[in-house]
Parts: sequence; structure tokens; C-alpha cells
Amino acid sequence: MHDEDRAVDADPPGPSMLATLMTAAASYAVKRGLPLEHVAEAAGLEPHVLIAAPERVPDHALARILELLQRRFPDEAVGLGMVEAAPLHFLGPLEPIGRVVPDLRAGLEMFVRFRTVLSTSFDLEFVEASPGPMLRFEHPNDVEFGPQGSEMGLAMGARALAEVFGLPDALRQVWLDHGPTAPEERYVDAFSVPVRFDAPFNALLFHAHRLDDPVDPDAGARLRVVRANLELVRQQLEQQEDPAELRQIRDAVADNAARGEYEAAALARRLGMSPRTLQRRTAELGTSVRSLIDEVRVATARQLLADPELSLLEVARTLGYSTDSAFRRAFRRWTGQSPAQYRQALTSSERHRR
Repeated sequence: MHDEDRAVDADPPGPSMLATLMTAAASYAVKRGLPLEHVAEAAGLEPHVLIAAPERVPDHALARILELLQRRFPDEAVGLGMVEAAPLHFLGPLEPIGRVVPDLRAGLEMFVRFRTVLSTSFDLEFVEASPGPMLRFEHPNDVEFGPQGSEMGLAMGARALAEVFGLPDALRQVWLDHGPTAPEERYVDAFSVPVRFDAPFNALLFHAHRLDDPVDPDAGARLRVVRANLELVRQQLEQQEDPAELRQIRDAVADNAARGEYEAAALARRLGMSPRTLQRRTAELGTSVRSLIDEVRVATARQLLADPELSLLEVARTLGYSTDSAFRRAFRRWTGQSPAQYRQALTSSERHRR
């Protein structure tokens, strides 16, 4: 098995990208005024299943929600709107790809290799031929999904280019195998590149000279969202009166946190020492590696939970947890209360100040 295969498979199983998108589509429908019960009935699922993002869901569940949205909003590109409104963790287990590939070409090839994570019947093909390098999208249920399905798939790919690889400018053109379902400027706004309608197939086309551009895992939107919060945490830590060596270690912990790294081994590498030496030095300074990492995690968690736009899973993944349940257990261990209780207390405090 390749190293990158092990890296992607390292996280425990969680919701597939399809399940995450189904939940995002249901949330989008409810926000647009459709009752949850009607959305669940259209998907053929119980409401609690619809919002729980299980590990696997049938392809038709998402297709039926899209169909419901299209009937309700016939003059809108609802597939584009749904992807734009999806939470930042929408890529599910494919999100780590941006941390284990050296360049865009390798990232696209890995995306194709792990396409069954999205859907067992979803087909992706990376082609380097005329009219240029492209990622072709095809799904056997395209007839059932309708045009919104292919538009959604292309929008997901374009968003992944920005949020996983940090290379949004590498996209050159978008091909759709059907005509527009909304004003054409809506598509230009969504993709920021020219869109060809009634093309031979659905595809994202890339600038050939950008395929060897190094992937920047720090450029994704998820990290941009939390950057200001992480800087606040850093400022809080810097205000503590610590020995110079302990401040250096705290700075390294904060730097790794900004990259989504919370492992002791990664911290030791950043400091240029072995994990055992780091453990010994922190003990001599009256603390431990785990305590220092958890200190940053809990401070960052408090900052992120104060933002109502971030879901619990988004907070969890920013802190290096694969599931929100693992984060909930850790947060209760740190603070003695659940994340929900902490948010409720913040809301009550805000209302009292007003």
C-alpha cells in the first residue's frame, strides 16, 4: 500500500461525502422553507436518519431531494446553491488528501483513486489530452439526478480545488452536458471561469502549467475561517509569563494547530528533537506534551464554539478529531460541560449583556 493510501485510510470511518451532501441538501431545503418531514418523505428516509449523515446512504436519497428543490425553485440552479451552502467539512474522508500529496496532478489522481468514497457508482477520470487536462464526471444515475446532479458534482470539484488543494486559479473552464437551468451569469459567479453548455460531457478543465503546482494545505477555506480565532489563542498563550524554552514550545504547538496538526510526533519534528527528548524537556519545565496540546485545543475550541456559523463537526475536524463525538468527550473532559452547554452559556451571557 502506498504511503498516501495509508494516510487517507488512517482516520476512522465517518460519513461519506454523499451522506454529508445529502444532509447539507436537506438543511438547505429546510432553510429555503421546506418542512423537514416533506424533505425526509421525498428522500425515503426517516427525519432522524436524514440529519444524522450516516456512513452510507442510497444514491437516490440525494437525487430525490434535488428533484424536490428543483420543483420548488424551477428557475434556480439549486445544485450550485446547495454546494455553496454546504458546511466546510462536506468532503468527508477525502479532506486529508490535501495534506498528503505534493502537487495538483497527484491530488487529482488520488481523488480518482478514492472516488468510491463519494459513491460506489460514481465515476471520475483524470485525462491529460486535448483540449487540455480535465477531470471528467459521470454517474449512472445522472438521468435520475437530472442536470442539478452534474452541476452539483462540478461545483463540488471546483470547491475542492480551492479548499483541499488551495489552488482555485488552476481551473480554466467548466463543461456541462446540458443547457443552463438558470441565467448563465449564475454559473460564472459560481465557478469564476467560462462555462461551456451542451458540451460532450461534464468536466472541469485545468491549466496544464498548473498541474505541477505544489498543494498548499494552509490555503483552504476551512483554515481561513479559523485563522483569526487561532491568532487569538496564540495571543492568549503569549501573555503567559513562561521560561523562554516553554514559550518556544507553546509557539510550536500554536503553529502546528494552524496547520491542523495536534500530534506529539509532529510537534517534536517542528522543534527538531525526538519525541522522548520533548517529553523529558516538558517534564523538566513542569508540564507535558499532552497538556500543552490540550491547552491549545481547549482554547481554540472555545473560540470556535463562539462562532454560531461553525457546526460541531467543523469545530471537531479543525481540532484534529474525525468525529464530533470524540470532540464532545474531549471537551467535557477539559471543561466539565458539553460543547452544547458551553454554547448555550455563551448565548445566555450575550443576551444578558444586551
